[in-house]
Amino acid sequence: MAGLSWVQRVFVERADLYIEIMNGTWSEGEQIARSIVRILRENGLDSGRILDAFCGNGRVAIPLAMEGYEVVGVDISLPFIEDARQKAERYRVSERTKFVVSDARMIDRVLEGEKFDAVIIVSTSLGYYDGTTDEEILRKLRSLAKDGAILIIANTLHRETPDWRYCNRTFQRYGSLLLMEERRFDPLWSRLTSKWIILRDDGEGNLNKELEVNTDMRVYTSTELAEILRKAGWGVDSIYGDIRRMEKFMPPCTHLSLVAKAIQTG
Repeated sequence: MAGLSWVQRVFVERADLYIEIMNGTWSEGEQIARSIVRILRENGLDSGRILDAFCGNGRVAIPLAMEGYEVVGVDISLPFIEDARQKAERYRVSERTKFVVSDARMIDRVLEGEKFDAVIIVSTSLGYYDGTTDEEILRKLRSLAKDGAILIIANTLHRETPDWRYCNRTFQRYGSLLLMEERRFDPLWSRLTSKWIILRDDGEGNLNKELEVNTDMRVYTSTELAEILRKAGWGVDSIYGDIRRMEKFMPPCTHLSLVAKAIQTG
C-alpha cells in the first residue's frame, strides 16, 4: 500500500469535485437511508443516536435525521463537513445532527464519552488501509456503541463479484462532470487499484481535465469482512446485496451489505 495521498487529493484538496459527485448521488443516499431506517425499525430502534462513520457531505445522515434520529457524522474532509452542516440547515435538521472532522483511526478520541444505538458505514469506506487497521477502526466504533447496538455496512464493494476479471474503463456522468475510471484488480493481495480521471464538460463539446489520481484499496470477501467484524466485537446478523433493494446477497451482485450487532461485553 503506497500511502493514502490519493485520499488527501480527492477528498480534501479537490473536495469541490467530489462534493459535486455526492450531490449527483443524493437520491441514492436517500434510498440507502430508507433501507437503513427499515432495518433499524425491524430491530426495535424507532429513535436513538446514530454514528455515520464516513459521512461525506451528509447524503445519508441528513435523511436519517429527517426520520427523527439524532445523527453524528464524522469524516476526514473539512470541506465535506462544512457542506454537510450547510445542508443540515437547509433541510432544517441542524438540531438533530452534528458533523465532526476526524480521521477514522482517531474517532474514539474525538467522540470520547459518547455512546450510540447504531453505527453506519456507507459505500466502500473500509479498505483504504489494511485488514489490521480496518479491524482497529471497527474496534474503536464498537467502543462507542452500546451493547446490542446495530452496525450496518451498506453497499461496499466485495471480492466475490466476477466483474474483477474484466476490469476495464468505466464512465459515469454527474452533471457536468465525467468520471473515467480504469480498474485493475490484484487477486493475490485482493487490492483494487484505479486510475481516476475527472473531466468537466463545458457545454460546448469540450472536456477539460480537472483531476487525475491513482487510488488503491483493499477489497474483502463477505467471509473476511464477517471475521474482521467478529474480532472487533460485532456479530453479523444478516447479509444483503444492494441494500436499497434489500436483495439477497448472491454474486454476481455488485454490492455487499452486512447487518451486525455489538457483542455484549463482560
